[in-house]
Amino acid sequence: MKISAKVTFLVIERPPHGFRYKGQNTWPRIHYLGDVNTSCRLLFDEGFEAFDGDSVELLIDFLDDEIHEARMYEGMPFELFVTDIKIAEGQVLGFVK
Repeated sequence: MKISAKVTFLVIERPPHGFRYKGQNTWPRIHYLGDVNTSCRLLFDEGFEAFDGDSVELLIDFLDDEIHEARMYEGMPFELFVTDIKIAEGQVLGFVK
């Protein structure tokens, strides 16, 4: 299952420069509805990069579709984490078949 989403990457203090997100192998944890906490994959177009502070529309892919198909809805807010660091906030725009 894939969703389209608008994601805003947070500005995180990381000396000496900001972090960039790109490619097909960015695997954060997605949190929503207070109890869902699973891995997901951010799918960027080839050659596209997002940096701290950027807001972008992208696709998000899930390994375990059943959890997300039963709970996700258009307009739903979510948060993305790497370890225990919140890296982004987003909103579901739609479902991709």
